[in-house]
Amino acid sequence: MNVAEFFDAGAEDFAAWSPLLWEPIGDATVRAAGIRTGQSVADLCCGAGASAIPAAVATGPDGMVVGVDLAEALLAQARRRARDLNLKWLRFIPAEIGEWSSGHSARYDVVLCVHGVFFLPDMDATAKKMIGLLRPGGRIAVTTWARQAIQPFGLLLDQTIREESRRTSPPNPPVKNAADRIDTEQRLATWLAGLGLRDIAVYRIALDIPLDHRRAWQLVCGTGFRAMFAGLDEATRARVRQNFLSALDRNAVSSLDATSLIGVARAPS
Repeated sequence: MNVAEFFDAGAEDFAAWSPLLWEPIGDATVRAAGIRTGQSVADLCCGAGASAIPAAVATGPDGMVVGVDLAEALLAQARRRARDLNLKWLRFIPAEIGEWSSGHSARYDVVLCVHGVFFLPDMDATAKKMIGLLRPGGRIAVTTWARQAIQPFGLLLDQTIREESRRTSPPNPPVKNAADRIDTEQRLATWLAGLGLRDIAVYRIALDIPLDHRRAWQLVCGTGFRAMFAGLDEATRARVRQNFLSALDRNAVSSLDATSLIGVARAPS
């Protein structure tokens, strides 16, 4: 499975976490980006619309918002929400971000990418394509996890999977390596500056979400964590679930630290 297929398979669990996690972070990103009435916005790796929808509310009907993602099941959720809110100036497109951005000229006032840039096969090259979508002086907002956020949860899951499947610990996957490059205010600001952007500001958004067993397993199944148990048979997966939830209790993990960093910068005029 590729990243989109993992998110499609876990779409129902993703939706359960949206009000707790994705929507607060999406709202915060739109506020940080300073989106105004009448502006044009591209939300890349938009998922179920957690940032595209508040962006469309901010632009109003005089603006235009497009959300792009490869996960069809998440886009279906986004379209339903947009229809319910009558956001006719918001549309969603299924596409690979790098290919889609290569085919469009600079015409957007704001580009958003919320917890998606580190999933891209070549983070730097695709980020430059994103910047190429901006009008001169336009703004880009990139949201990523802060250092240590969600990490204890992920490490405990990885340990459980390795114990149950007898897998050896693999090298860090490309997604983690990319995320680690931008997981502090200084690293994110330095990365944005290296892309030729200016007027850089980074905001830390604290978010702590209570966990119970149901929520914890929904988080595993509805996010990129799902890729960690790819290839396991049903019996092994059931043992992983049982032992992982027990490990959360033993380690007194009762909440998820979802602290995020939002980097906002301006393209050259």
